[in-house]
Amino acid sequence: MIRNYVAEHGGTVFVSTLSQRQKRTRSRIMAVAVIVVMGASAGTVQAFHDHQRADAMQMWTP
Repeated sequence: MIRNYVAEHGGTVFVSTLSQRQKRTRSRIMAVAVIVVMGASAGTVQAFHDHQRADAMQMWTP
């Protein structure tokens, strides 16, 4: 869809809006990106937690 309107300086400007398919694709890509980032951050936190636990077990093991 193309919309036109008058810009502040008086000229006509054409603005191309996203189609429904493009919006859907962008939303899905963003959702997958958020899931990947959240998984990576959770994995990083878990790795640090496991590393600290392993160090603590070595200190207290006779």
